[in-house]
Amino acid sequence: MKFTQILDQVAEAVPTYRRLIFSTIVVGLLTGKGRGTVAGIFREFSGLMAGTVVTRKRFYMFLNSKLINWTRIWARVADMVRDHGAVAGRLLVALDDTTYGKSGRKIDGCDTHFDHSSKMNVSRWLFGHCRVVAGLLTQCHGRWACLPMAQQNFVRLKEPVKKEKIHEGLQRKTVRRRKRERRDRWKNTKCGIAAALVNGLRRLFHLPVLVVCDSWFGNHALLKALRQAGGLPDVNILSRLRVSCVLHQLPPVAPGKRGRPRTYGKRLPKLEELAAGHRNRARTARIHVYGRMRACTFSEMIGVSKALKCVVKVVFIHRSNDRFFPLVTTDLDLTAEQMVEFYSARWKIESGFKELKHEVGAIDSQCRKADAVENHFNICCLAMTLAWIYAIKQEKAPDRRHPKPGSTAFAFADIRRKLAAELGQAPHFQWGCPETVKRAAKLMRAAIFGRAA
Repeated sequence: MKFTQILDQVAEAVPTYRRLIFSTIVVGLLTGKGRGTVAGIFREFSGLMAGTVVTRKRFYMFLNSKLINWTRIWARVADMVRDHGAVAGRLLVALDDTTYGKSGRKIDGCDTHFDHSSKMNVSRWLFGHCRVVAGLLTQCHGRWACLPMAQQNFVRLKEPVKKEKIHEGLQRKTVRRRKRERRDRWKNTKCGIAAALVNGLRRLFHLPVLVVCDSWFGNHALLKALRQAGGLPDVNILSRLRVSCVLHQLPPVAPGKRGRPRTYGKRLPKLEELAAGHRNRARTARIHVYGRMRACTFSEMIGVSKALKCVVKVVFIHRSNDRFFPLVTTDLDLTAEQMVEFYSARWKIESGFKELKHEVGAIDSQCRKADAVENHFNICCLAMTLAWIYAIKQEKAPDRRHPKPGSTAFAFADIRRKLAAELGQAPHFQWGCPETVKRAAKLMRAAIFGRAA
C-alpha cells in the first residue's frame, strides 16, 4: 500500500481547501531534511505548490485553527490499524509521560516540571511541556512498535483543595461541592489524564485492554477510574511491582461463617524474601525480549496486592547474584511468558519519544498559542503513526541501513528513508498545477526527497 493512499484516507477528515497543507506538513515532518518547523517545511516544499491556492499566510495559519477535527482524524486512523491492533485478543496500550524544555515565557501550557532523567550538573527542574501519551503496541514484521494514538498536556495544579469533614457549622451542599471539586481536580492529574486517554482508545477499538506502564502509573487510582467507566470492555494493568509493596495470601474460604468475607489473607514476607524463596521453583524459557530471543529464568505466584486492592499475578525474573525484577498484572489469564514479552515491549514508547521529538520534530515548534501548540504535537504523533501503519501494510520489512549482529529488526529511520524514496516518484503535490509546472515539479521532487533519503 502506498503512503499517499494512507495519507489521502486520513486527509478526507480535513476540509478540502486545507488538505494540501495538511498532507504537506505530514510529509515534511517525516521526510524533511531540516527542523520540523512550519516555516522550514514551507521553504522546502513551496516550489512544489506553485500554481495552487496555497499561500504563505494560509500555510502558516493552519496550525492556529480551532476547526481541526482530531476526533474524526484519529477515528480514521483506528479504522486503518484495527486489523493489526489486537495482540492475543487484547489491545496493548503503552502509557507514559515525557517532558521537553521550551525557551520563552509566553508559550501556552508551559510549566516547571521535575525531570527525573536529567544528567549530572543539570537542574532537576525543567521549564516546558509535560505530555501524557497513550500508544498502541503492535507487531510490525517481527518487531514491536508503538503507535502514539492519544496525548494531552499536563500542567501542575497550584492550590490543593483541603479536605473538610462534616460538622454542624458546615452545610452538606458545601461538602458535596468540595468533594466534586476534588474529583474534578483529580481528572487534571497525570493519572486522571491517563484514564481519559485509555478510555478514549477503548471507545475507538471496543476490545479488552491491557495497559502496560511503569510502576508510577500502575496504581489503584488509575485502575479504579478505568473500571468505573461503564459500557466499555474490560481493562487490566501490567506494570513493574514496587519493592516496597505489600502482598497477602488469598483469603481463606470459610463457608457458613457470618459477616463479610475477608479481603486479605495472611501477610506475605518482603519481596526480597519471596523472590529468594521462589528461586528454587524457577523455570527457563526463550522469550522475545528487546528485539531478540533470550533465555529468561522466572517464577510466578498468585496473591492479593494491598496497593491495587485485588488479586494479582506476580512474576519474578531472576538474574545473577540474587537479583530479580518483579512484574505484576491484574489479568490472571496472562501467562508468565506473555507478561515478560509484553512488558519488554513497553520500552518502545520510550524509544518512540526520542524519535518523536528528535526525528519527527515535536520539540522544534515555535508556536505560542494554545491551539497551535496542541495541533503541532498532534500532527507529529499522527505523522509517526502513519509511518508505522505504512510499514505494517508493506509485504516485507524495510531494509536495515545499519544492521546489528544477532538482530534483524529495522529502525524508524529506515521507514522514513523508504518513504522518502517512494514519495520522490509520486505526483502527490501537483493538485491544480499547470502542465508547464509538472516537469519542473518532477525534478524538484527528486531533489527534495533524494536529500531526505
